[in-house]
Amino acid sequence: MKSKKMKSYSVVCLGNVLVDILVKPVDKLPAIGGLLPVDHIEMAMGGCASNTAVALSRLGVPTSLWGKLGQDFFSDFALKELKKSGVETSGVVLDKAAETSATVVLVNSKAQRSFLHAMAANDLIRQKNLELSKLARYQHLHVGGYFLFPALDGKPMADILNRAQKQGLTTSLDTAWDLKGRWMKALKPCLPYLDYFMPSEREVKMLLGYTDPVKAAKAFIQLGAKAVVVKLGEKGSYFLDCEGLEFRVPAYRAKVVDTTGAGDCFCAGFIKGLSLGWDLKKSLQLGNAAGACAVEALGATAGIHSFQQVSKAL
Repeated sequence: MKSKKMKSYSVVCLGNVLVDILVKPVDKLPAIGGLLPVDHIEMAMGGCASNTAVALSRLGVPTSLWGKLGQDFFSDFALKELKKSGVETSGVVLDKAAETSATVVLVNSKAQRSFLHAMAANDLIRQKNLELSKLARYQHLHVGGYFLFPALDGKPMADILNRAQKQGLTTSLDTAWDLKGRWMKALKPCLPYLDYFMPSEREVKMLLGYTDPVKAAKAFIQLGAKAVVVKLGEKGSYFLDCEGLEFRVPAYRAKVVDTTGAGDCFCAGFIKGLSLGWDLKKSLQLGNAAGACAVEALGATAGIHSFQQVSKAL
């Protein structure tokens, strides 16, 4: 499958938008009523779709974000941060009846993460909130954090992806942890309308019951996906498409501070490569490079500054 090169390449990211409260280091929780010290607490932009949108914008790709926020302090912060990064936000709905979604990210001394997540506004994203008539303005639709906005589960999301493909967009989807345990039931209708399915190794385990990337990619392709990218963390990434093109790309060395957002930034790097008309292996290398830059700073996208910075890792 060949990547798509255009004179003007813009992306719309659809999915979960939220604010992260980052706490580091947290190696254990205090007893009930107790208190433990930490070195750092910070509020930052979060959410798979918004992280990818921010990273894409910093990499020089014109990017719009579609999602939902409440009307509160967190939404004010989120919109300010998105604007600062150059993300176009007219597709972000402000719902005065909802609270903005938020996640407390607990980062231990080994840079491993645990999460406390409030679905809130992301639980209320529906097709009627999305200006689907504007899809034709874009070249690529990326769905970020699928499973974390369940009102679009299954057929509704499949219909959106189908519509995007019919209008000439390439499509990609990145999963997230499924808090409600639907997993394959929610994903399966979407696979035939995906040019790139991009799960992590951990999510593959929950979807299929095993982690072997070759076996998993073949299974997803049999269910309709045109290409599968499995994110393998420190082991790099694996690619297989329906035409049999296959390769692995090793991870780049990085001084790991926080792995939050690494997968979202990987997606941004890969899509940036597609926007440049790069071949798929080089695009995957750029994805790995973006993921490596992401883990070297506290916060989901703090390690991504520019295309020039990320491309140096190549």
